[in-house]
Amino acid sequence: MTKRVFIHAYAAGNLGDDLLIKILCERYPKVRFRMVVDAEYRQYYSKIKNLKVYSPTDRIAVMIDKMLKKIKNIERGFWKILVKSSDVTVHIGGSVFVQHLEDYSAAFRLDETLRRLSKKIVVMGANFGPYTNETYYQQYHDLFKGYESVSFRDTYSAGLFHDLSNVIYAPDIAFNLKVKEDSIAKKKVLFSVIDLKSRGGKFPINQYTCEYENFLIKMIKMYIQDGYEIELLSFCCMEGDEEAIKELIEKLDPEEKKKVGASGYKGNLDECIQKIAESEIVIATRFHAVILGWLFGKKVFPIIYNQKTKKVLNDMKVSFCMTMEEIGHMDINKVIQQIKESKEISLDKTVKMAEKHFVVLDKILQ
Repeated sequence: MTKRVFIHAYAAGNLGDDLLIKILCERYPKVRFRMVVDAEYRQYYSKIKNLKVYSPTDRIAVMIDKMLKKIKNIERGFWKILVKSSDVTVHIGGSVFVQHLEDYSAAFRLDETLRRLSKKIVVMGANFGPYTNETYYQQYHDLFKGYESVSFRDTYSAGLFHDLSNVIYAPDIAFNLKVKEDSIAKKKVLFSVIDLKSRGGKFPINQYTCEYENFLIKMIKMYIQDGYEIELLSFCCMEGDEEAIKELIEKLDPEEKKKVGASGYKGNLDECIQKIAESEIVIATRFHAVILGWLFGKKVFPIIYNQKTKKVLNDMKVSFCMTMEEIGHMDINKVIQQIKESKEISLDKTVKMAEKHFVVLDKILQ
């Protein structure tokens, strides 16, 4: 009988998260995957043939939700039916256990409900934290005991749960992407850009907006002077990447603008990956821009905007990077020279280790 898997993921038009979903579904072509996403993102997954995508506004979803609410006072009935009728739930993603709010009860209840309704459940490719409340950690520690497997993408997160035998570490799931190595690089620098202005909250970085923008503008201008084409790539429109790109372009001279291309992820995953493949250099703020750049053997300069990237770089013993705290003090000429002299990172061991994320799921789905 064909296995059915429910995917629980951040499905809001983010290239990194959708990349993980693609890798998951392509690994098991005979498995029937299903997930629920907002209607505006349904088409983002149309090329994944073994993935059935539902939306809360679908006629069948609305009908079942209304019926179960009326008869049994059950909320989100359609979603719950999908979870309960699946052989296993895969909670896949990176920063899925961050304490964004002091009152995190709603997020925890959702994870608790997901665990309770699932026949089996695995977490794949996450990092844990940051968090400020010890109770947050303790509650998830207890919750994870009931999972078949919890795989973290950094050793720090895995170390927090070292006493749980079902917790493992493996490098990011994206290292499992099969890449073609025959792409011919152009004299192009690709920048993955994020919007810092909207990133306040519990762990704010919006105070670095001006320094970040000024740093990128200076780098863009210098690379244009060196004869490079520039590509500004948005990984997630909803999180403001495209708006940040527009603001950068507005600060360029008319002649400079002619050398700059702008593009964004709108479900066109292969096209966006190809833009990285055909670049010589990747200035990567987005976490998965770092990994994709490495996979294609590019010269990559990571700009760290949160701890997840820093912890992964530490695990890989990569020190050539820049944090937001350092950004206002960097010598750009020196950075560009260091990028020029940087060597390709050997990934053979990392790629092999990244397969460990799938060990338990392989057994469940065999």
